[in-house]
Amino acid sequence: MLAEGKELLDLAFEWIRAHKIRLEYKKYLIRAQYPQNYISLAVDDCIFQFFLEYDNYIRSILRMDTKEHNFSALYEIFFSPYESKNLNIKDILERHIDNVPTHFDGVQKINTNIIILRSGLSNIIAKDYENVLYARKEEKSKREIKFKKKTTYEMKPDTGFKGLLLERMIKTICISKKEISDKEIENAVSQSLSSYFKFGTLYDFDGFKDLLVYNLADDIYTGLTEKLKQTNTLENIKYLVLNVITIFSKTIKSKKLDGMAWKSDLISFLKEFIIKFISNL
Repeated sequence: MLAEGKELLDLAFEWIRAHKIRLEYKKYLIRAQYPQNYISLAVDDCIFQFFLEYDNYIRSILRMDTKEHNFSALYEIFFSPYESKNLNIKDILERHIDNVPTHFDGVQKINTNIIILRSGLSNIIAKDYENVLYARKEEKSKREIKFKKKTTYEMKPDTGFKGLLLERMIKTICISKKEISDKEIENAVSQSLSSYFKFGTLYDFDGFKDLLVYNLADDIYTGLTEKLKQTNTLENIKYLVLNVITIFSKTIKSKKLDGMAWKSDLISFLKEFIIKFISNL
């Protein structure tokens, strides 16, 4: 398979160089700005910027009669990340045999280098670019959350329920799809209630009911992405919270309790509501 005068060591050096090139094009992707969702443009741009010359080096190492699917498979193997768990060389080669034929015009092999590069590298470059887009989105969300936290904290009155932890938790679930434990949900609810209820102070249920409904619904709504806000309006969330508070009111024996007593009684109700709401996002 190797060209005359070439050794496996030459191929090994190209494998090492492949990962240096991968680092370079990933840095290029981080700086690049393509129209939204133009992943195919990112793929082609990287191929033309970084891989045409590399393709010439690889072809000089292998024999002239090497089938094109071998080049395609080789690029996928060379540029797959080290941590890849699915780097089964035999499976990769068999897949490229089926998908990448070698074309001839008579006895002359047709130059399909660009097609071969796309076949071997498209999925890898696309995945790297998706990771770049995700990182940008995460960074933007962090800036927005930081700004909103500051704004919300300054604008909400001291007498309100400030569910900053709850809002951050909802935002995390919407953006990263991270699983949140029941304990984390309970802590978020507890933080919101603690921001209002004080130990040793008596509170009348009717005095804080509407404020709790409004603040809790607002914190949940603020944590949603713009897409989810279209199907979960603030008014709809207020309605859901009001239903829960109404059910809760039917279970209480006294309409006036110490702040810590209200917090203790409300946590389990609101925790179950948040769990159910999150599961339906």
